[in-house]
Amino acid sequence: MRKNLKRVGTIAGVSLGATLLAVTNAYATWSSYLSGVRPGFTSHEWADSSYTQIHFKHCYATDGNNEFGSVTVELIRTTGTNTSFGSKTFTECFSWGDGDETSTGVWEGLPSGDYVFKIAAIGGSSSTYRLLSVDAVTVDTTKAD
Repeated sequence: MRKNLKRVGTIAGVSLGATLLAVTNAYATWSSYLSGVRPGFTSHEWADSSYTQIHFKHCYATDGNNEFGSVTVELIRTTGTNTSFGSKTFTECFSWGDGDETSTGVWEGLPSGDYVFKIAAIGGSSSTYRLLSVDAVTVDTTKAD
């Protein structure tokens, strides 16, 4: 009987470890889209411990009269006090039809914590009259790819 209890405890421990690993990996990489967001918009949080890539595919920005060809994305650590880790300006995602409509920002050497990205500017301006839509947004914290 004691042998069976030990075996059940080992199986339960392995199952719990696999569940936690699955949750952690699922939380590390996520995909979504943006529709009509303005400068100042922040994404939902994710956990990171050293490396983040943010990919935008098929971007469109306008103020109703003009179209814009860039978006500035800022990475912010929300653990403790909000700390900026700098921004990247994405332009390639606006060049539809050239075969490479994805812009990527990479941040390395990040301390462990929770992060968001913020739309800091559209077309170089933080005017709230400017709107951004992105067909595919991917946040990836695995450096292996």
